[in-house]
Amino acid sequence: MNLNFRSIDPEDYSTCSEILVAAYGGAPWFNQWTKEEALLRIRATMSGINARGYIVEKDEQIIAMCLGRIDYYYDNWKQFCIDEFNVAAQLQKQGVGKKLMKFTANILEEEGINNLFLITGGKQAAEFYKKTGFVKSDDGTMMEYVIEN
Repeated sequence: MNLNFRSIDPEDYSTCSEILVAAYGGAPWFNQWTKEEALLRIRATMSGINARGYIVEKDEQIIAMCLGRIDYYYDNWKQFCIDEFNVAAQLQKQGVGKKLMKFTANILEEEGINNLFLITGGKQAAEFYKKTGFVKSDDGTMMEYVIEN
């Protein structure tokens, strides 16, 4: 499979929003995103000075994306928080995601990033990330505060 890896451009956002809608529409999430909601998420994610995004193309068509942001800390510690990582449904389980993760890690290493992290739901997604080298962190606890409307 001949793949092209590169940084995302704003012109790519619309196509990426379609990939996001399709990826979350199926198992294990079954979330019903609209293209407009997905496009807003992508634009918001990519709006900061610390935003980074990478895509994969096959035959000049975008088939996967990794979007996130760099978090800066003391002692020159920098980590990349992956906010969205999606592969087109028909190309999942063919190694595209693993190659995109490797590409992303290599690019970010050149920027002096110390590690990558993410929050995910569903066993299927967690298994994918384990296979690409992620480990479950005990450094924190995910918490939420629900605002009653």
